Amino acid sequence: MEKKRISGRVLYGADYNPEQWPEEIVEEDIRLMKEAGVNTVTLNVFGWGTIQPAEDVYDFSGLDRTFDLLEREDIGVVLATPTAAPPSWMFAKDATLLRVDENGRRVAHWSRQAYCPNHPLYRKEIRRIAGKLAERYGKRSNLLLWHINNECIVHCYCDYCAEAFREWLKAEYGTLERLNDCWQLRQWSLTKTDWAQIAPPLGGMSHTSVSLDYQRFLSDSNLEGFLAEKEEIVRISPDVPVTTNFYSIDFLGQIHPRWAQHLDVISWDSYPPHKDHGVWAAFQHDYFRGLKKAPFLLMEQASSNVNWKPYNPAKRPGMMRLQSFQALARGAESILFFQFRQSRGGVEKYHSSLVSHGTESDNRVFREISGLGRELEKLGGVLRGQTRARTAVLFDLTLLWLVGWNRTSRDVDYREAVTAFYRPLYEANVPVDVVHPLDDLSGYDVVVAPMLYMFEEGVPDRLRAYVERGGKLVMSYNSGMANGCDVVEHGGFLRPIADVFGIVVEEADALEPDMSNRVKWTDGACAGSGDRPDGYRTGKWGEVVRLEGAEAIATFEEDYYAGSPAVTRNRYGKGEAYYVAAHPEPAFIRELLLEVCQSAGVGPLVPNAPHGVEIAARETDDRLFLFLMNHRSSSVEIDLALLSAGAWTDAIRGTPVTGKIALDAYDVLVLEKPIRE
Repeated sequence: MEKKRISGRVLYGADYNPEQWPEEIVEEDIRLMKEAGVNTVTLNVFGWGTIQPAEDVYDFSGLDRTFDLLEREDIGVVLATPTAAPPSWMFAKDATLLRVDENGRRVAHWSRQAYCPNHPLYRKEIRRIAGKLAERYGKRSNLLLWHINNECIVHCYCDYCAEAFREWLKAEYGTLERLNDCWQLRQWSLTKTDWAQIAPPLGGMSHTSVSLDYQRFLSDSNLEGFLAEKEEIVRISPDVPVTTNFYSIDFLGQIHPRWAQHLDVISWDSYPPHKDHGVWAAFQHDYFRGLKKAPFLLMEQASSNVNWKPYNPAKRPGMMRLQSFQALARGAESILFFQFRQSRGGVEKYHSSLVSHGTESDNRVFREISGLGRELEKLGGVLRGQTRARTAVLFDLTLLWLVGWNRTSRDVDYREAVTAFYRPLYEANVPVDVVHPLDDLSGYDVVVAPMLYMFEEGVPDRLRAYVERGGKLVMSYNSGMANGCDVVEHGGFLRPIADVFGIVVEEADALEPDMSNRVKWTDGACAGSGDRPDGYRTGKWGEVVRLEGAEAIATFEEDYYAGSPAVTRNRYGKGEAYYVAAHPEPAFIRELLLEVCQSAGVGPLVPNAPHGVEIAARETDDRLFLFLMNHRSSSVEIDLALLSAGAWTDAIRGTPVTGKIALDAYDVLVLEKPIRE
């Protein structure tokens, strides 16, 4: 059955937990929701113990009443299954339901996600509660979306997981002989002669192949639970879309591409750092949009500070609005928060919300929330808009594990390397999709692959075909080191596509913090090469590269590999493959990537925009929406003459905009114009 559209408006609101409050507070909260422009709330995320206080006892009265009050006020509901937080009676029934951590210790039930995802009791009960919710609320007029579990990342190493892991391996490898070979277990006499000899990697990473597959297994285990709940829901409520909220890529657990095909819409929770929040959030918006090449939902963010980072400063005036518009600009169809009213107890009681302790709604944060709600009411047309990118950055979440485990230097970090190559494109306002190496690359003119350490089966063929057809591929150091089992292929690094790059990587040099090198462009290799005649510093890593058909467009200037290639270019088929054998300073990476983009006819949305101003676009069949976002703590002036020709209108106020405009600190301007005038 075709799923109904979630909404024709920007979903605006927050998680709401009425089970924590008396009835009179709930009524007051709904009044405040209307005042703030809230049109959507997420209910029941952690409410399992309230709606099922005992094994065969259900009490939906409170949830019914909240549903009724919200429906009366035309507030939509994202209804969660509360399966991230099983109730106490369930753990009392079977204590083995409590998960076991990587050190072999069984946890106590004092937090959410204390369960084993493979436990038969858990699997039985999540189906039952999902079915009960679908039967009771699946036809409610204000039900917009099903939200299964919450940040579904549970790691367990118990006996149930050990047995399920062995079954998972049998399905993946078929025979022990093949598993022994793929994992190279002859080393250290690790060869297994019986499946029963395989146990979870207790104590943390020990053998990288088993550790990698165990993380894949855990992701699939959590996915199986999601699919069990989804099956019950879709059987009863087939026309309502289904999602689960992913956490940021910095919190490991779910391998998102394995999940994405099972979600009707991608949703995720954004909690950027205070410093460098712009590039951090932009990358993840581009990543989660890239999972389906479609708009996504911002399911959670904070109205101000959080309570769980080492330091938790408040968001400065305008910063919450800026981050909300950044999400909308990069593909979001909702701006939702955790949570509407601050909790009184537990570890999240100082996590900011829309209604806060003490002054409740009489404060700056609530006034900003209300102002944003009024603005978003006028931007429903944006939702039809797509983000169109001709440049892609390849990102594989599993490399966060692998590069960390195989680190030959504590300073070599996959996330940092990817950001170093994403940042110049972000700062230049070049639209980017962040995609998996196995995704279809045919629609991109430029593909950037930072530190693609692992070549899973199919990746080399896909990259070869991409370049052969005419694409421009930029790959960085520490790439192509191992296959999908984290085993080095015979014949050396970059196999089997070293010929695409026209090089041989002979040796790696992992530098200590006080060590560095210097690279220089060769004559005429880059338009900006004359700006730094003494070259650019590099650190962390260097590789000794031998040319086998490629040309060196930059060389090392120091140490024993002075004069050898630092950046190479090879013409292969109709395209070009670049290899960066060092970790250069940001200015060099920026010059390289913008030069490659320019040669491919890819440019920024707005050339020469002021530094610190992010510009993003969403395009419908007949309208172009342009978001101008000032990430600086001071005002900036933008000349609209820099923009493409046409009559621009302020999309929120509906007034014409011309000439030079001033954006205050953390300010945003949304412009629109017809595509064809």
